[in-house]
Amino acid sequence: MRKYQKLLLTGLIGLMLFQVSGCASETAIKSAVGEFTYSNWGQYRQEMQLSRENAVARYNYCPTGGCVVRLESTDVKPSRAYKGETLILSTAYTILTPEELAIPVTISREIFFKGNSLGKTENFSGRNFNGTWRQQASFSLPANAATGIYTLVTTINTGYGSDKKSLEFTVE
Repeated sequence: MRKYQKLLLTGLIGLMLFQVSGCASETAIKSAVGEFTYSNWGQYRQEMQLSRENAVARYNYCPTGGCVVRLESTDVKPSRAYKGETLILSTAYTILTPEELAIPVTISREIFFKGNSLGKTENFSGRNFNGTWRQQASFSLPANAATGIYTLVTTINTGYGSDKKSLEFTVE
């Protein structure tokens, strides 16, 4: 029972830190594609998908091999969006350490358009226990977003390592 209380507390602290870090606010940004409002971040949630034991078995993890920090997947729904629409950004990641410790995890997301960064947000998720986690955050596209192909770069950082993935989505 204590483990689940710690998980709930970790999630609540992560949510508070996420909102305090400015990710729930609006920021005006001037870029090569014009001035628009970026960081229209909405709801955020995180849940454990695989326990430490299940992640160890799935990846055949051996503690003598060191730590594993793996960004499993990133996803944007819908992948073809319209100006003003709300997107759901999903990130799945695995953390395995020799000791069953809760470690600090930071997830950052940066959006690019035509090679130019439109903004970056860092989310301190709190201290997460070993296992596989899924995090989702909603993001509203500005009504004046330029049409075209955007790139979302997601990075996970811990004191034990980092991993990065990118994907493209289209705004019409």
